[in-house]
Amino acid sequence: MRPRSRFAFAGSALSTLLIACAARGAAESAGQGARDQGPPPAWAAPPLERALAVCDGSTGEPLSFGALLDRLARADAVFLGETHIDETTHRVELAVYEGLLARRDGRVVLAMEMFERDVQPHLDAYLAGAIDEARFLSLARPWANYRAAYRPLIERARTEGLPVVASNFPLGLRRRIAMEGPQVLERLEGDERRQAPAELIPETPATWRRVDNAVRGHVGMMGGPPDPGDPRLYDTQSLWDNSMGEACARALDEHPGAVVLHVNGGFHSEYHDGTVHQFRARKPQAEVLTVSILPAMNPATERLFGAPHADYVVFAEARASDLNDGMHSVWTSRELRYELHLPDGAAADAPLPLLVWLSDDGFTTKDGMALWKSRLGAECAIAVIEAPYRETQDDLVEGGRWFWPDTFAGDLDALTTGIEKAWGYLLRRYPLDPARVCLAGEGAGATVVAACAVHSERMGLSALALFPRRYAKIKDLPLPLPELYGDEPRPARSLRILVEAADEGWWTDEVGEYVTAGIDATLARGGEDPWLAEPERENSLREALGLAERPAPAAGRRHFVADGRRARHWARLAALRVAREEDAALAVLAREPDEADSTPLGLDVRPDGFADGAALPRCPGPFGGTTVLVLPAGAAPDEAAAWRALAEADPLAAHSRFHRLRLAEAEGERDLQAVLAGLLGENRKNVLIVPATFCADGATMRALRRRVRDLEDRMTLFWRPGLGGLEGEGRPD
Repeated sequence: MRPRSRFAFAGSALSTLLIACAARGAAESAGQGARDQGPPPAWAAPPLERALAVCDGSTGEPLSFGALLDRLARADAVFLGETHIDETTHRVELAVYEGLLARRDGRVVLAMEMFERDVQPHLDAYLAGAIDEARFLSLARPWANYRAAYRPLIERARTEGLPVVASNFPLGLRRRIAMEGPQVLERLEGDERRQAPAELIPETPATWRRVDNAVRGHVGMMGGPPDPGDPRLYDTQSLWDNSMGEACARALDEHPGAVVLHVNGGFHSEYHDGTVHQFRARKPQAEVLTVSILPAMNPATERLFGAPHADYVVFAEARASDLNDGMHSVWTSRELRYELHLPDGAAADAPLPLLVWLSDDGFTTKDGMALWKSRLGAECAIAVIEAPYRETQDDLVEGGRWFWPDTFAGDLDALTTGIEKAWGYLLRRYPLDPARVCLAGEGAGATVVAACAVHSERMGLSALALFPRRYAKIKDLPLPLPELYGDEPRPARSLRILVEAADEGWWTDEVGEYVTAGIDATLARGGEDPWLAEPERENSLREALGLAERPAPAAGRRHFVADGRRARHWARLAALRVAREEDAALAVLAREPDEADSTPLGLDVRPDGFADGAALPRCPGPFGGTTVLVLPAGAAPDEAAAWRALAEADPLAAHSRFHRLRLAEAEGERDLQAVLAGLLGENRKNVLIVPATFCADGATMRALRRRVRDLEDRMTLFWRPGLGGLEGEGRPD
């Protein structure tokens, strides 16, 4: 069975750097004696038996760490597939080495990908005590994380006087092949010839399929798609696997009666391929076992999926990472929040469809809920996922962001896991129909939807990605190849992507790869008629949820909105209400249309619409706060008087003792700075500032902020660019 690792990478290193799921299993500590000597220091890692779980890679059956060592000790060669930078993984490797030393009376040969074959003399000299560590490190080209990751293995071998094999293909020789051609190998003599394999054996087609899938987003950079008839003997992957496989076979010959323990990146030994294939080609009678060590946030609770990944899987608690791209890291847990709407009358005997919605970057869960609750909320449950990163927008709103370019794969993996957990919780706890679940989103949220629909191995659903944005790095994610699923059926899942004409070419290629990988994915061009765009979005969701289609508005009244991004979204909410009342069509446009058969949507904000306080935004915080409305400059006298009367009546205070309403004006004794200073004098420090307009632009908001920047250290200031977009937010408590 295959662990739930989604976004494996392969490039020059082709190493697996993933978090995966886990299975329950007890473990036996390799450091029991140290624990008996007294309490560990506060900075110590937990005992190893509490930081891992072990299972049979084929059956998922849990077993103890000691039982794993007993089984490994019977092999001729053991390949440990690792994540190169994980702290607990390196603890497991040392424990495996020590466990085999104990069970094989010291007859263990350690072999390592982390050293290249041309540094073997320097490694031997250090192990024999002929050179000191500083000299060794200066000559052996150790990896950047050697001290934290691999030094304990080398020092244990040095203490015991045991051999260590540098197994990898030398970088200098690879460069010579690239510059001079493969014939350079024929000119090597003596010790230099031993740096390269005596024979290069072709990799399996399955290896190259996994390699090409892992680097599918960089095929052009790497010289285009390979020739299917070329065995690719001199590709880096082939040179590495041949070199490491032959080095292990040679070590078995040179140390009869020993077990060879090879430490390598997980990609090289997954599915008994790569380095393992090369070893077996040279030692077909040898007993070989593979172990995949996979970091996991909670090793005891997850599952295995798909075809057997390794003979044994060790799930190691993800706690800390070594140096990687110039940075260290530790793993922490964080919540993925969502807002839930469940219609009245939901019951177990009539389960409801579920919409899981991801808005575009810059928006909040309230924006997403307002968009769909009024249209679908009586017919289905709605869960709006909150983007995990907060980002101050141009208009000072604390909107959400789904991912960052340099952490894209990790962000998408975490989001997929979080969405799976939300999906599972909702289906367990509420009367929802698991056969009618739709995961949908717009913009950057749609990019997350597409990745989640392709890579989730748990969820059965219909996914709908509406006009994805910032999607280029989705090609960096390797696809889940169908042959790696084994006999386990995939969840029933479909993905439909709507794109604009400019994006159609890119997505046509991407969706074609999805289909080739066995994914039920379709692509359509949407939004060609802007006045039908909203019905198209809604009916696409309705189809995915198994709901009746809503008829398109009758030809006749047509309204348009042409304004800033947030203004368009808020106007979209207002226009949807107007469209329902008038059976009119709405278009959200970048500019006013040339045709004269439509009218701009009236979006005036008047104080009489807020008299009861229901639509006034409230200052966030556990104990509420003060909402300050800022009257625009040049307001008509009667309009200004009406806003002053609203503030005097303070409908917020009438609903809640934790909320207050104040009015600031453009200048004079009621200007914004004076109003905030007065609130500070009253010890009211939690303030939401809102222009008394439908939606102010970014320049207006930044100008307001500059006027009160000197108060930001002493007060907690929240910002909202206007009074639009409040549909569905509800009455104050």
